[in-house]
Amino acid sequence: MNRAVYAVMGTVLFAALIITTAAFESVLLDRDVIAEPDAGTLLGPAMFAVAVLIVLLSLLRSAALADAVDGAAPTMRGAFPAQPADDPARRAATRPALDPDDELRPRHAPLLPAAITTAVLVYLAMLLVGSVWYGLVRDDLFWATLFAGRYALSPLVLGSALWAGLVVAGTVAVSRVAPRT
Repeated sequence: MNRAVYAVMGTVLFAALIITTAAFESVLLDRDVIAEPDAGTLLGPAMFAVAVLIVLLSLLRSAALADAVDGAAPTMRGAFPAQPADDPARRAATRPALDPDDELRPRHAPLLPAAITTAVLVYLAMLLVGSVWYGLVRDDLFWATLFAGRYALSPLVLGSALWAGLVVAGTVAVSRVAPRT
């Protein structure tokens, strides 16, 4: 299976996990996920959308890096009527011969830096989008600072960042060991 498919599946898993996290937070703590009544109905979905976008881009980047390390690029065989099907023998002949015992050649794309970076970016982006959005709703950027301070340690933002790191690490790890077809 193509690594880009793993990236999409990991992103869908992440979206399901943050929706579940928000639902459990709402039920267990008996309060709204975004407690400000004047925040509007789109503030939470905007925060979720930016988190999902960051995870998708991170997973696609990791897939592209892993394909580059393996010496193969993702292919779409015959996706358009005018596009001929890719010939694997021709592609193997044009690929430079790499010595598998070369110590300087990396074996895999880095796993831990991608996961940590994605988690930090999701955390910061959710706070930034939420605080700017709320500041614009209130017509005062002072409220943006208060929103960021209030939600910096909320289960919604921390849980989303944690899920982002775990999903990226797990998806990249699974895409390494799965058989390629």
